[in-house]
Amino acid sequence: MATVDAFAGVKQPRSPVYGQRGMVVSGHSLASLAGLRTLEAGGSVADAMIATSAVLCVTLPQATSLGGDAFIIYHDAKDGTTQGLNASGPAPAGATTEFFRDGMVVHGPLAASVPGIVRGWEQLHRKRGKLPWASLFETAIDLAENGHPLSRVLAKALLLYREPVSRDEGCSALYMPDGKAMVAGDIVRQPALAKSLKLIAEQGSGAYYEGPIAESIGRHSQAHGGLLSAADFRDYQPEWVETLKTGYRGLEVNVMPPNSYGLLMLMQLNALGGLDPAAFDADPADRLACLMAAARGAFAEGQPYICDPRVHPAPLDELLGGQMTGRLQALVREAAPGGQSRHGAGGTSCIAMMDGDGNAVTVVQSVFHVFGSAFLDPGTGILLNNRMTGFNVEPDHRNAVAPGKRPSHTLNPVMVFDKGKVRYLMSTPGGAAQTISHVQILTNMVDRGMELTAAIEAPRWAITQEGDALLDDEVPDAVMAELKRRGHKVSRSSGASYFGSAKCIEVLPNGVMCGAADIRREAFAVGR
Repeated sequence: MATVDAFAGVKQPRSPVYGQRGMVVSGHSLASLAGLRTLEAGGSVADAMIATSAVLCVTLPQATSLGGDAFIIYHDAKDGTTQGLNASGPAPAGATTEFFRDGMVVHGPLAASVPGIVRGWEQLHRKRGKLPWASLFETAIDLAENGHPLSRVLAKALLLYREPVSRDEGCSALYMPDGKAMVAGDIVRQPALAKSLKLIAEQGSGAYYEGPIAESIGRHSQAHGGLLSAADFRDYQPEWVETLKTGYRGLEVNVMPPNSYGLLMLMQLNALGGLDPAAFDADPADRLACLMAAARGAFAEGQPYICDPRVHPAPLDELLGGQMTGRLQALVREAAPGGQSRHGAGGTSCIAMMDGDGNAVTVVQSVFHVFGSAFLDPGTGILLNNRMTGFNVEPDHRNAVAPGKRPSHTLNPVMVFDKGKVRYLMSTPGGAAQTISHVQILTNMVDRGMELTAAIEAPRWAITQEGDALLDDEVPDAVMAELKRRGHKVSRSSGASYFGSAKCIEVLPNGVMCGAADIRREAFAVGR
């Protein structure tokens, strides 16, 4: 195994955070602290995750909210079980290919599917929680009611997405109270959201899905021409699922099955598994070309099956089997140029968390695009997702929009095991590039011997909305020129939207937890 820096001349990475009794990595400092305090109060990893997640929904609304979805992988160290929880919601009644014949709508009430995150919290708490449900929302309620400083990332998002935010009465009243976007450090108070959180804390998820929250969102949606109604929320339930697995260099990599993009990560790893690890220390252009070829092949073969498996089950054994793997490995050996998926970056936040007993959870939660639908119900303070844009409008497509059907999701939490014990927890935003970022981080550690923060902070490649390769600004000009010479369409970007913001934990051989938060956004790691 090699031990090298990502590229010569790249700045030294930050030190990771170490802990023996607990580790929390999330997209906001207040959220990570809420999770750690929950662990210190005797809470389970599930309790701490819910507390962290709820705070993220208050402090990072451009990325996640009570109106979004979540994919969760949970490992119980005592019984050795690992399960996934799919808390993504379905399309509302009336959502047909005929209704959306002119294309899916990006912003406004027609963009939103039924949110799944709140009932996902409750399902996890029922199965793995220790502390009283209501206690898990105390910090989130306080921050919503009494205010919190607007983060730099949220302030930047308000400037970049000023147009859709300013068009919506709920969003503009909250974040542009005087016609001007709030700036970093301004105190934002969300009394309506605090009221919703209190209802959920006191009455459980029923207050949301069968109670006043769903009724308010439904009324507001339909008053503005949307399809969502209170009836669409009623009786929604997340789904416990078995994780998908593949082997990589002796490790077992676990992801969520479709409708998550996780399958595409496993296919990329299968494609790269045929390479000698030394190939990852070859010329940087060769390494990037191999990574791009693996992604190109995985997306081409696997993306058509990323849809609701209740409607169109994917042939998982075939896609992860030897014949497909051989074809993908041939592509990598050739390192041939080619296009990628045509998905943009989005609004997503993540959590990686573990306690001293080895229980672990990794979560990706999202409203999809930045600010989701940019449609906020003033009665509840809840910003809705725009997950409907994950559907296709072609009637014969596996992922065609239909009532009660779940759209494809780019969300991809990852849990990696070594001989039955957790070795890595991985999560990152970044749209369809989530799987691509995860593959780069994992191969940096496993094949190149890089320390966790170095593996995360190393320059990355991603994909543009047009399907071309996008290079981090720190990738040397000579590498970019060589990729272009080989026929790759590559451009540059310094933005975190495509390259994500990884939240990862590595368990060292002595059992110490090592946590790292990506510098690309305001992620935060704390340990004890």
